[in-house]
Amino acid sequence: MLKISRLLMSLIALIISAFCLFGFLATFEPVQSAITFRVVYVILGITAGIMSSRMMYLAVRNP
Repeated sequence: MLKISRLLMSLIALIISAFCLFGFLATFEPVQSAITFRVVYVILGITAGIMSSRMMYLAVRNP
C-alpha cells in the first residue's frame, strides 16, 4: 500500500475512534439497554484505535 493511503486509513480510523468515545460517554445518560451500547462502542473504539496505530506504524516504517 502507498504511504498516503495508510495515513488516510489511519485518519479515518481515528475519526471512528473519536466517535466511539463520544458515543460511550453519551451512554451514561439514563437510557434503556445502555450496557449493550457501551460494549459495542468499546469494542469498535478499541478496534479502530488498534487499526489506526498499526496503519501509522506501517506508514512510517515502510516507505
